[in-house]
Amino acid sequence: MKRIAKAFTGWSRGGRTLHRLSVAAAAFAVSSCVVGSPQRGRSLPSSSDDSVASSLTIVVLALDGVRYHEIFEGVDPELARSHGLEQREIVSAEQLMPRLHAIIATHGAALGAPGHGASISASGPNFLSLPGYAEIFSGRRVTDCHDNQCASGGTATVVDELGSRSRDVERDLAVITSWPEIAKVASLEPASAAISTGRHGGRTRNALADDAGSRAILERSEDANPQPGHGDFRPDRFTAELALYRLAHERPRFLFIGLGEPDEFGHLNDYRGYLDSLRRSDEIIARVDAELAHAALNGARTALFITTDHGRAQGFVDHGKLYPESARVWLVATGSACTARGFVNASAPRHLADIAPTVRDLAGLPADSSGAAGEPLRELFSP
Repeated sequence: MKRIAKAFTGWSRGGRTLHRLSVAAAAFAVSSCVVGSPQRGRSLPSSSDDSVASSLTIVVLALDGVRYHEIFEGVDPELARSHGLEQREIVSAEQLMPRLHAIIATHGAALGAPGHGASISASGPNFLSLPGYAEIFSGRRVTDCHDNQCASGGTATVVDELGSRSRDVERDLAVITSWPEIAKVASLEPASAAISTGRHGGRTRNALADDAGSRAILERSEDANPQPGHGDFRPDRFTAELALYRLAHERPRFLFIGLGEPDEFGHLNDYRGYLDSLRRSDEIIARVDAELAHAALNGARTALFITTDHGRAQGFVDHGKLYPESARVWLVATGSACTARGFVNASAPRHLADIAPTVRDLAGLPADSSGAAGEPLRELFSP
């Protein structure tokens, strides 16, 4: 179990700047389309180059253990009262995460909102972090990872596949996460990407240290208190700083960012800390969105997928196979390649395994022929 104590509060002065960035990003919106149901068999617009195209930048940003309730419905009144929050702190989803909802309203799309078609879920049957991340990276609903102690996901991942097409994997691909265990399922090949997980983890962590700016961030994070996590957990502020630096200075073709504090606060039964972590995550989302908007204005095709690895039990603290409701997740997508707008009505149930096939399609990689493979999220793209 992932645990420990005390909320990090801060970045308040940066919030005003981040708001301006999010407004600028919102101004970058490509033409919207009428959102339909998934169209099986049709490929998404993709790169024609056999290598990972220099004009393509895809970011997957995962907020660990975040319920769909707060994302789409706002602060839970019952949980708020039981945790001693004041009435004024019970706010809507748009007030809790204004930048995320600005994306949905102006230049992005959301899957899995109540009342908007079929849900999106982790496949399970054990709704824990490593199985969820293994599903995201592999694009398969069934993997060899069944708990948080698994040795690996058991199959090649989208990171491996993108790396096989890259001439410079350590610049083209990066996996940067707060929770160190994600390294186990991000790739099978040791040199598929620049990987930094936790304060010291990642088989290719030194690839990030080659740059003076990245090296300084890594060094600052090494001695950081891991709270609200424990062990080698890296606080989200350092993970975000490193990922944003990498995105701005190297513009990798694929970047995975894993923010872990929401789940840590959940396991501590700290609802206020959990909500504060969502507010900080909202600021990070705005900065990633603005960076991709800038790249798109300079000719890049971009895509940003924001999601979670699992939901939570009705009682908030737990998740896993004993709590089937913790299977339900959510997804928000934006970027110049994503043309759907608002709340998408999926006609068939979707899964975390559908993210990697979407990335493969956008990058021009062949589809996974496995019977356990997911399907591209074609409802996020216009015909």
